[in-house]
Amino acid sequence: MSLVSQMAFQNPWWADPSAIEKDEKVATATTSKPTIIPRLPESSSLIMGPRQSGKTTAMKLAIRELLRSGADPASVLYFSCDSLRDKDDLIRLMDEYRRFHAGSSYVFLDEITFVRDWNVGLLHLFNAGYLRDSRVYVTGSSSVSLYKEALPGRPIKKAVLYPLNFRVFFDAFYRRLEVPSLDVGNVKGFAEVAVKLIPHLNELNSALSRYLLTGGFLASAYKEGDPLTSVYETYKDAMLSDLAKLGREERYFKEIMRAVIEKYASRVSENSIAKETSAGSHNTVASYLDLSEKLFLTRIVYRVEWGTGYKPLFRSNKKVYFTDPLLYRVMKLYALGDGRLADEELAKLLEGVIGEHVMRRYRAGYAITKSGKEVDFALGDVAVEVKGRSASLRDLNWEKGYVLSHDEFDLTENKAMVPASIFLYLISEDRLFYDF
Repeated sequence: MSLVSQMAFQNPWWADPSAIEKDEKVATATTSKPTIIPRLPESSSLIMGPRQSGKTTAMKLAIRELLRSGADPASVLYFSCDSLRDKDDLIRLMDEYRRFHAGSSYVFLDEITFVRDWNVGLLHLFNAGYLRDSRVYVTGSSSVSLYKEALPGRPIKKAVLYPLNFRVFFDAFYRRLEVPSLDVGNVKGFAEVAVKLIPHLNELNSALSRYLLTGGFLASAYKEGDPLTSVYETYKDAMLSDLAKLGREERYFKEIMRAVIEKYASRVSENSIAKETSAGSHNTVASYLDLSEKLFLTRIVYRVEWGTGYKPLFRSNKKVYFTDPLLYRVMKLYALGDGRLADEELAKLLEGVIGEHVMRRYRAGYAITKSGKEVDFALGDVAVEVKGRSASLRDLNWEKGYVLSHDEFDLTENKAMVPASIFLYLISEDRLFYDF
């Protein structure tokens, strides 16, 4: 199919503006209850995030809003870039579009980051005037090419669309609690607000149990019952497609993910994983762990020291968590053949959820005290220890911070014991997009 034919097929509103209402992503987002609308930033943006996090839905809803507000249908271009090979294809695409529409435009380029040299092609389009007077949105599931300057000198914002955090999840599927998102630095003030949520504790704990199963992916959160079977094949296929495009060995990836799951919430090293897999060397393991993080599948938490500032110890053992609890289950089913959760896994999974929420807001890592005690998460002078049902303030080996329980409260001058569900709600922010 030619580029022209593909454009016509992917932009049915050029012929009939009402066609956007029949788009599968739009229909699902607008008819599902509750309705969650991920709104794009109001300026040209590069939107990153894991597969299935809602990036395409956000684009299609933005297109719907433009058409409803009276924008010229021909001025709105959407293109899924999966079929483009390299920057030359990208430039040809825009050349063909400009033959059709030469004026100001809204350009939506979906999954652009697997197009070879996409950033070079996009920079050329800006510099050559193809995108003059246009608002441009591009999405991608891989940040591999973003650790060098992608579009120097161009006013394009970089943002990440993660799966829903716990606050947004609870507000949408349960009720909105009229309390602000809090900074963890003021332990006493944090605890005073946390106590006010005691009337909602049972509901918050119930929601957290559900969140550990469904995660924050909209496609899974809307499902009745356990969503794993319905989303597994979709996510696995997308993940394997990403690996193939990046020229990586599935066998190494699968073995390394198995090792991550089997040692979840424990300290690991590249050497220890290499010894348990056929990857061969710690360098190979390191490259696959780095890749999984750049695909927004995992988050690596380094050991840190706090003195004059944040100091990650990259050569020390590290912890590897999944960015969403459903991804843990997807990868467990993929790597071990069983995505069910045993009771003893729930505490580890909760630690990963706490870690992800902390890391979205703060520079943090795990720490080792002078006496050799491990601290789950250290954020400067504040620490967070995840304990669940057997919690005590004595569990915090830090001068200031939080012990996260199941349903117990306690408070001293600089330490607070707070239920994990309440802590998650208060630390989460009411937003979908994060700065990259």
